Amino acid sequence: MIPSIEDLPRLDLADVSAIVLYFHRKTISEQALKALDFFVTQGGGVLAVHSASASFKQNPGYFKILGGRFTGHGRVTPFEVRPVLSPNEPFAGIGSFNIRDEIYLHEVQPDISVHFETSYQGTSVPVVWTYRYGAGRICYAMPGHGVGGIKNPIYQEILARGLGWVSKSL
Repeated sequence: MIPSIEDLPRLDLADVSAIVLYFHRKTISEQALKALDFFVTQGGGVLAVHSASASFKQNPGYFKILGGRFTGHGRVTPFEVRPVLSPNEPFAGIGSFNIRDEIYLHEVQPDISVHFETSYQGTSVPVVWTYRYGAGRICYAMPGHGVGGIKNPIYQEILARGLGWVSKSL
């Protein structure tokens, strides 16, 4: 376990296949960002959950790694999460489900693969996406504001498969 993203530059990650980012932070040091970038471009995986995309808002390099930039969110509300089929689907067989959470809005890289979406004010919004960055793999999953979302068994399956995909075990 990495206690802080700031510990990345001091760690030997040679035997680590993936890390999970689930935090909300305002700043990241240049050394930590370089270590994260190096880890991913060399083949490491990242599972980013909920507010990980809202962290480090002033750092475009971080959002380049994640595949999307947080732009805002709605209030906590129930919504339906729907699958979107795409090539090399790591989430095959997982159907629609309902969850109560914040709907995060993002500006995304054009080459992300959206696997689940919802509707927000009449527009489709990505909920789960995968993305390749260098030799590495990124999976972002939006729900996670409250314990209820994390405890949803379908969402837990998505997180497990996302971690499997980024760690190249799926």
